[in-house]
Amino acid sequence: MEGRLVTTIAFLGLALAPAHAQDPGALPRYQPQQPVTGVIRSWGHGYLRAMMGYWEEGFRKFHPDVRFEDTLVSSAAAMAGLYSDRADIGVLAREITLPEIAAYEKMTRQKVFAVTVLTGSYGNPDKIMALGVFVNKDNPISKLSFKQLDAIFGAEHRRGAPQDVRRWGQLEAGGEWNEQSIHPYSGLAFEAPGAFFSNTVMNGSVLWNCGLHQFQDIAVPGGKDIDGYQEVVNAVGSDRLGIGIAGAGYVGKNPSVKLLALARDDDGPYVEATKENVANLTYPLSRRVNFYIHHGAARPADPRVIEFLRYVVSREGQQQVLREGDFMPLTAEVARKELGKLQ
Repeated sequence: MEGRLVTTIAFLGLALAPAHAQDPGALPRYQPQQPVTGVIRSWGHGYLRAMMGYWEEGFRKFHPDVRFEDTLVSSAAAMAGLYSDRADIGVLAREITLPEIAAYEKMTRQKVFAVTVLTGSYGNPDKIMALGVFVNKDNPISKLSFKQLDAIFGAEHRRGAPQDVRRWGQLEAGGEWNEQSIHPYSGLAFEAPGAFFSNTVMNGSVLWNCGLHQFQDIAVPGGKDIDGYQEVVNAVGSDRLGIGIAGAGYVGKNPSVKLLALARDDDGPYVEATKENVANLTYPLSRRVNFYIHHGAARPADPRVIEFLRYVVSREGQQQVLREGDFMPLTAEVARKELGKLQ
């Protein structure tokens, strides 16, 4: 769920960027459509404060008379700030929820309007991380489909599986694994990553495997807090029968685990959970960061906001993402699509 001079520094960032990073140089340049002035107000998540600062700094090079007022404390404030007219942009660092959609549409009498501004992180739990499915390094399984994952972690089979999958033999692990029970682990199911998994993999079901062991962050007075997702990975690393959901980037934090390739459909394609595949959005549990604005008949879009978001999804705006270090730039396909929505 956060962020880091376009000119020399930005191009140095591009030159030093690892091969997995999307290249913002392929995106359209920002071309101001009109001069704008006044205040743009944003409400939402605190971990996007630095990223917003970089964008605001860059935008003011083109529009020096624009000011920004950011109230960035929690994604929970984003949509309320928008429909109560205290904000011009709702800044979410997670997926929007159905109650938030319903509240906005009830209050404004128009549909929500989302603009994708970033690709999420590889493994930072505060920065809309891509999810990875981990098994112990000794496990013979190397890939799973969404239908299989739904049957392992869920209990409603909305993906069409004929029954629960509770033994490794049901996944054709073979040999000594056939009669062994599957031990599932995750973070808290009601947190944003769990909700994303539920909506994306389990088709919105909230009926989880009753044997699911959920970990949470634990504050340690005077010491380093315990990371719940690291605990998931550690549990799988010490349990040959374990399978866990955590940030894909956690794979380098325990040598006793491995990530599985995933596919939306049984026929594939099965895609490895690499940082490159998360950045280019081919990995099916990649995530995106959306901002929300007024854009409808009842509450038309503010020209200042449209101009700012056109900058954000442009080459110059996405080059700023490389400064932040955790989030990843948009792909050219997504950036062009979002720019088209803002014309």
